[in-house]
Amino acid sequence: MRKSIKTGYLIAALCVAIAFLVAVLALAKSEENHYADIQLSAAKRMAEAEEYLKSKIQEKGIEVQENDLNKTYLIGPDYTELTTTLGNLEAKRTSLDPNFAAAMVRYYQQAGLKKGDIVAIGSSGSFPALAMATVIAAKEYGLKTKVIASLGASTYGATRVEFNIFDFLICLRDAGYADFELLAVSRGGEHDYGEGAMEGLLFEGSKELTYNICQTVANETGAEYLVYDSLVDNVSRRLELYGDIDMFVNVGGAAANSGAGMTGHSFPYGLVLERQILPNVEVKGLCYEYSAKGIPVLNLLNVKQLAAENGITFDPVPLLEPGDSGVYSETRYSLVLIILGIVSTTAILVVGAVLSRKKR
Repeated sequence: MRKSIKTGYLIAALCVAIAFLVAVLALAKSEENHYADIQLSAAKRMAEAEEYLKSKIQEKGIEVQENDLNKTYLIGPDYTELTTTLGNLEAKRTSLDPNFAAAMVRYYQQAGLKKGDIVAIGSSGSFPALAMATVIAAKEYGLKTKVIASLGASTYGATRVEFNIFDFLICLRDAGYADFELLAVSRGGEHDYGEGAMEGLLFEGSKELTYNICQTVANETGAEYLVYDSLVDNVSRRLELYGDIDMFVNVGGAAANSGAGMTGHSFPYGLVLERQILPNVEVKGLCYEYSAKGIPVLNLLNVKQLAAENGITFDPVPLLEPGDSGVYSETRYSLVLIILGIVSTTAILVVGAVLSRKKR
């Protein structure tokens, strides 16, 4: 019967491993990102943009939502004709943190983008604040931006008919906070048909309403109005419109971007640099289409995860100021200590194993 390493050696190895771990953590250094000035500039611009949009909404006589704890006026009602799915209120409030613009700069940097590179953005109305952060950060970074926006939104997003996702984006561009080409608009919702989740229950005529809103915006901006019976054709047209790009950013869960059905929930969240295998389904979505080609994809949907990986507080009251986040620096750990810890722990285990065999 084989004898295992004696308990004393195992305890010694564990103690050494813990000691080195404590040392590595204690001696870790936080170093400011070399692009932190761009991050801070983007965050400040987003904070200014939120105040600007707040004033535009107030001008329309729109009242603040009771659950908009920070009184931003940027949290929409739960159910309107534009509501397509359920959303998470805490996530919507968190997304309004201006430091998310700094996080977008960080993602652009991690994706290896350079000034003048082209970023394609596909956004629903579910997270207007993340759409804001994306286009504002792109301008501060010096990127060229192409946008296709879908009108539908999950609860608490850009659900107001009188101030929808198109209004968010166009107001930002007109005021100089963002600089992008609005390539196309669509209705959103299931299969991009524009039917609200509460159609026939709370509202009637949502498909006609969304059609008219999109048609008006297309006429006023020159954007193409995407109206297709087939979601496959819809996705193909979007690929044609975007052309050659250096990165794709998905904001929200529009089927054309995320994929239909379960496919829409299978693509990883956050920045995805590794190629993803195309799923064996008819409607793959732009996230998979671009990732399979080796193009970086930023999937902005799971706000709790995005906040955690960027040092942003979840659902803060009040909202934090630009610069008040861990996203502006990186923690550096001593590689020498890590290697010494691994070598020392391994050495104890090896010696213990050898001596244990000799004492059989």
